[in-house]
Amino acid sequence: MAARNKGIQLMINKIEKAPDIPSMVVSQIIELISSGVLKPGDRLPSELEMTRRFGISRISLREAMKLLEAKGYIESQGRKGKYVKSVVDDAIKTPIEGLIQIDHKKIWELLEVRRIIDAEAAALAALRANEEQRRKLNSFRTQIELMGVENLIQKREGGKFYAQFYNHLYEATNNTIFAHILNAISTILRGVLPYSREKLAKVKNTSKDIYEHHIKILDAINSHKPDMAREAVVEHIDYLERTLKKILK
Repeated sequence: MAARNKGIQLMINKIEKAPDIPSMVVSQIIELISSGVLKPGDRLPSELEMTRRFGISRISLREAMKLLEAKGYIESQGRKGKYVKSVVDDAIKTPIEGLIQIDHKKIWELLEVRRIIDAEAAALAALRANEEQRRKLNSFRTQIELMGVENLIQKREGGKFYAQFYNHLYEATNNTIFAHILNAISTILRGVLPYSREKLAKVKNTSKDIYEHHIKILDAINSHKPDMAREAVVEHIDYLERTLKKILK
């Protein structure tokens, strides 16, 4: 760990006098997390070492650490020091959004994971979902139509229904271990929702397109067609990636 901390410390740049030094420290630490230099479970360098490396006072550093803790990036373990939070912690949702805002490439990594996990979950659901599980999945159609299809992306409530659909999808795999694993990381997979919703809302007919994608997924599951369910999810993820790439260019 000592050798690893040495590498971390060398990445820290001194901060010149500025009106908001703590925020500048926060930005550097987030960049270290985003780039993978700091990973979940890593211990931050000591307070003395960081004040020396940043060239700032202890007061400014402590304020920065408080901000990082409040945002959910790090946690204090008393005398052991401060550590980067584990990604399985629900509180990592906000940091995930922050990482994507700093490095847009992270969104493609997230979609890559979803393309694998969500597609296989849909295929299993098509084979195994019982009547109650299909009822929960089909509630997506009713909820969105009551809210208004055009509001799926524009309204926060639409994002809630979207995330809920995938939680029901995981349950419908009827694979207890798979469902537990997916539920544990669902916060990470959905961590991009607020960020992507803001971007997608600028594109005409996006809500309608995404709604129709999920109707196709539902139809495939209701018809017990795993291959069609898998393909429908992949079509949806491909659409998100293609559309977001156009926006972010």
